[in-house]
Amino acid sequence: MLCHLLVSLLLLSPASAVDEKIDGKLFIGKWEPEKKPDGVDKLLIEYTKDNKMIVEVEVQGMKLKFEGTYKLEGDKLSYKIEINGQERDEKRKILKLSDTECVTKNEDKNEELILKKVK
Repeated sequence: MLCHLLVSLLLLSPASAVDEKIDGKLFIGKWEPEKKPDGVDKLLIEYTKDNKMIVEVEVQGMKLKFEGTYKLEGDKLSYKIEINGQERDEKRKILKLSDTECVTKNEDKNEELILKKVK
């Protein structure tokens, strides 16, 4: 169930598309979703400069950590992450990226996600 909750989180949130040049350096850092799924107390997604992805989730006092890799090519983001022994692959388009906000879209499912940078 937690696996489904995390995957759902990575696919949620409405936003509007903005056509702009993507600066990959802005992507590196820690991000939180604008809206957390029900039942999730904390969710933090970190993208490192060496293309690693770390997801920390806290649900009902239980802290979980998942690690994976990501690749950013132009406005295309792809990542692989292992959640409870199952590897998940996803491709997203970056619609907007600034030093405070990242908006991505899973084009297969037409779902958008808004992330806010953690200071």
